[in-house]
Amino acid sequence: MNPKDTTAKVAASVAPAVAAAPPKSRKKIATMGPVRTNLEAFGVAILAAVLLKWFCIEAYQIPTSSMQPTLMGDTDANVNDRILVDKLIQTIREPKRWDILVFAYPLQKNQNYVKRMVGMPGDRLCIAGGNLYLVADVEGKRTYTILRKPADLQRAIWKNVYPARRLCRSESKALGNTWVGQPNRIFSESDDTMAIALEGQQASLLFRDEEDGGFIDRVWDGYPEATARAIRDAQRKKGQHMGRQEIVPDARITATITAEKALESFAMEIEVLRPGFDRWVYALVVRGGKGTLQVRAKETQILGSSPEFALELSPGVATELSFAHVDDQLIVWRDGTEIQTFDTAAWACREGCGPVDLQKPVENQRVTPQLLFKGHGKLVLSDLRLDRDLHYTRSGAPEVIEVPGGHYFMMGDNTLQSVDSRDWTAITIGVDAENRVVPPDTPGARIVRGNKRAMPLNQPPDRDETPIAIPSEHAIVMIDEYGEILRLSAEIGSKWPKITFQRVGAANGSGEWEAPDTKNAPGVSFVPRSDIRGRALLVFYPSRPLSWLFGSNWPGRFGFVR
Repeated sequence: MNPKDTTAKVAASVAPAVAAAPPKSRKKIATMGPVRTNLEAFGVAILAAVLLKWFCIEAYQIPTSSMQPTLMGDTDANVNDRILVDKLIQTIREPKRWDILVFAYPLQKNQNYVKRMVGMPGDRLCIAGGNLYLVADVEGKRTYTILRKPADLQRAIWKNVYPARRLCRSESKALGNTWVGQPNRIFSESDDTMAIALEGQQASLLFRDEEDGGFIDRVWDGYPEATARAIRDAQRKKGQHMGRQEIVPDARITATITAEKALESFAMEIEVLRPGFDRWVYALVVRGGKGTLQVRAKETQILGSSPEFALELSPGVATELSFAHVDDQLIVWRDGTEIQTFDTAAWACREGCGPVDLQKPVENQRVTPQLLFKGHGKLVLSDLRLDRDLHYTRSGAPEVIEVPGGHYFMMGDNTLQSVDSRDWTAITIGVDAENRVVPPDTPGARIVRGNKRAMPLNQPPDRDETPIAIPSEHAIVMIDEYGEILRLSAEIGSKWPKITFQRVGAANGSGEWEAPDTKNAPGVSFVPRSDIRGRALLVFYPSRPLSWLFGSNWPGRFGFVR
């Protein structure tokens, strides 16, 4: 028999049986109801948010003015930034100088602070003339090396002085108030433009601004008009506008220059006068289509100068020039492009900058940005601007700050209103078995350390105040370095807010002792690496349109932090 025939017969006999077999039933797959589905999705979202906050990124609100205007926390100006902090980067790389970091405050570790990190482990720092220096002592001779800010950071932190101060005061004119033209008769002003009718002799335009004390470290410099006015008005209301501020040698002058005829000479200068020092002038001088950067002493003595470089101010052509003395360096830009630099570290203004007593100003202690012109015909200055650098003050820091290994030195950008590594101070007390404050060397006493920031008894408690004295209840309230709130029995001494106590058992008014304090020590003035939480990344509020809806003097704050 043919094998193919046999196979066909078998297939034919089986096929009907297969076709007739009933279909097998399928097991129904269980499905979740909508409530359970939503609950699980919500739980996963919460878990993801918690993990992101814990390990990657977290939002913070800026509560104080210490980092202004970089980060705003000003109730007077009604601007409080919300920022995102990158918590992952600290696990990938070490902090870098100039980073803005969030960290646990060494003397109250349950509280996070935000400052700019300016001192690295092992640094020997000096704060002088508004700048930061590394110090070295070799064979009895001290040397200073300037710490220059990166170019992108420097661009971000220039603080506008003019026209900001004029706008803040609602002044329509600059000549005679903020700027002084010499000779006055050849200067005129219209629509933020100044015209000079040159007559062959030298003319000058000098920044004076006696209304706000000249070119000094004013806390309201660098803000938009409404914000600056709110801060300035609050300062004046509190009587703080006539305090002692330093002169600021680091400045930038910018102007668009249009000359009717070729100029014989043109200069942008920053004159610095300090008691006990020669008059120094940092200058950009343009003559005959060439420019030079120079440092002069007295009137004409040239201490140092750059090589000549091409810088043509063609008649009838608008040319934007910027000239800066910043971080012991002279820089010139033409139409926004840097064209020359000159190192002035040999002529640094580390001493004699103040502070200036605004009640009794000294004639030979000032900084005068100025422009000088010589030629014929009409000269027009438009888009005139004057900016200054952040100005770091020493405050309570020693002349040489020695940063311990594994620790960092932190400062606020607004050093006039920042309590930071320069001033952080710890106090130490003892607590006996009956919960009474005793000298820390008392046998058997428990040692308690905390932040030293006491206020006068006639003032209401400050939110950062510790310890808080309660004389009527014979007690103090103190927050220790771990954030624990302690109420302790104590007899307040007569010299409070100098933190003094009466000895237990001593007669009233006798046996006073002062709690010892500690500064410039690891874990007090310096932040250990383990306490750094992350790096400030982004300001996400105030941002438009939400800031318009809720009200803000500075609505366009959204952007990356530098």
